Amino acid sequence: MKRAAVFLDRDDTINVNAELPAGAWEGVKEGDLLKPEYAVLMDGVREALVALKNAGYVLVVITNQGGLARGGGTTRCVEAVNDALREKINGKGCGVYGEQLIEGWYFAPHHAEGCVEPYDCDHPWRKPHGGMIRAACEELGLDASTSWMIGDKQRDLDAGMDAGVPEAHTIQIGGGCAHADLMAAAEEILTEPAGSGSEVDAHPEIEPGTRVKLESTDAGFVPMADERTREMVEAVARGIAERTGIEIHELAIDSKHIEVVIGVHRLGALAFMAQLRRDTNRWHERNFGTALWSVGRDW
Repeated sequence: MKRAAVFLDRDDTINVNAELPAGAWEGVKEGDLLKPEYAVLMDGVREALVALKNAGYVLVVITNQGGLARGGGTTRCVEAVNDALREKINGKGCGVYGEQLIEGWYFAPHHAEGCVEPYDCDHPWRKPHGGMIRAACEELGLDASTSWMIGDKQRDLDAGMDAGVPEAHTIQIGGGCAHADLMAAAEEILTEPAGSGSEVDAHPEIEPGTRVKLESTDAGFVPMADERTREMVEAVARGIAERTGIEIHELAIDSKHIEVVIGVHRLGALAFMAQLRRDTNRWHERNFGTALWSVGRDW
């Protein structure tokens, strides 16, 4: 089965670019980030990536790097910047469950106004074309029609749509946009009504903590009428909390839903419930042949 992905632009989506100091652009066109010492993550990026990864999405970077066509550097320079970002994103050498948070990094070194062969041309990989996404879908087993595209430029969104990502699943971030940054975009994805099956209800009197609820989307399906199932769901929730170091302040469970108050911010709480949903769905499918929370649909 092909997997859903979140395709991500790089510069000014994952890492700072427009606000870098002048030293970043010595010998290159402004915006062509080819110096790894200037690889700086934007605020909230790692938290957003962890939440999306925990929710089951494959994370893939697609980035135009026309600086190579302009003679500002080589593919080694691009990879050096990517390596620096990977190290910052994965912390002490590990991602979620020991995996890299971002599974694929693709870049297009082409530019029609370049001077370095063979990159001095337009190319199907260069955004707004969708070639990088198509390649990622083929190589990584991804389904563009269930995936998302996030970037700070319209060409990022256009590339997604060109490769088959639904227009409703393209999100532009940055100043003047409805979503300020990657964290806001991730929250939009994780709270999509047709996808997560989870709801967030702010309770400011509980500090620190976020209240989240996971319930069946089918009114005729009572997934936890069975006591064994309820016990399993609670055990999985507490197990996830123990593994991740998250404190559960409150936990309530009945035949239709589980509701918890956990000591993390809103996005982290959504990631927690997404993981709970995925793990318990798999258990229920193995034992009873149906998903627990959303009949007939995986995350």
